Amino acid sequence: LTAAYALCPPGGTTSPQLLTPTVSHSFPVAVSSENRSDAKEYYSALQKSITAAREKLGDELTAWRDAVGNSELGKEKSVKAAQLEGEEGEE
Repeated sequence: LTAAYALCPPGGTTSPQLLTPTVSHSFPVAVSSENRSDAKEYYSALQKSITAAREKLGDELTAWRDAVGNSELGKEKSVKAAQLEGEEGEE
């Protein structure tokens, strides 16, 4: 199981410790060689890999969200304000 992301944080964002904006992780599906044909064991191992991927990516993306902080909120507010001003000028 492989999971990857490529972020484009806003300028001036300080990277969280030990993280880079582009990452790829592999999470092996650990099934013993003698039980490879056992579907129940395979799906159990797959579920463990998916859980590990979700936790790892969740932790990393949360760190990035915290690093970016509220800098993106200001952009959204300024765009909405500009749209409102444009609509008032048309009337």
